[in-house]
Formats: sequence, structure tokens, C-alpha cells
Amino acid sequence: MKEVKAFIKSASLSDLEKAQALLGDAIAKYTQQQQAKQEVLDLLKEKGLTLDDLQDGANDKRTKVMPKYRIEFEGEIVEWTGRGKRPKAFQGVELTDHLA
Repeated sequence: MKEVKAFIKSASLSDLEKAQALLGDAIAKYTQQQQAKQEVLDLLKEKGLTLDDLQDGANDKRTKVMPKYRIEFEGEIVEWTGRGKRPKAFQGVELTDHLA
């Protein structure tokens, strides 16, 4: 805001008019975007949907990898894809004996 005040003090009339036009355009664009957002939210509400319904994991670009290994460890079934750090259940065992 300090920069704006400094600009106002030092600007010529033509610079101030240009700035006024730019601000008017920015305000109009912002108002249109807010109105469009509200229309979309109203339409979602009318159809009984939420924003979470639209996402369906679309932001998660990772693919699900099927487990390659399976072992029973301390009474539980532990599965591992073979990627990343080896789980405790698979420490010191022959992996080929536990293919899923």
C-alpha cells in the first residue's frame, strides 16, 4: 500500500488515469470471477454435490501399485510392493519365498 501512495504522490495526471483504468479492469475481472464461482457453487448445491465429489483423486497422479510380496508377521498379513524401504516383516527373509 505504501508503494501505491508513493506512486499517487509522484504520478502525472495521465499516469493516474491509466492506473485508474487498470484498476477498473482488475475490479471488473475479479467481480466476474467471484460471480462465476458462486454460480458454480449454486449449481453444485442444486445437484446435491460437493467440491470433494468432483475431485475423485484427480489431484493424485500416482498410480496404485499391486503388492508383490505378502508375509504373515506377528499375526498380521503384511504386503509390500517391492518399492521403497523394506518393511521390518521382510528383513532377513528370502523375497522369492513370499511372492504374492
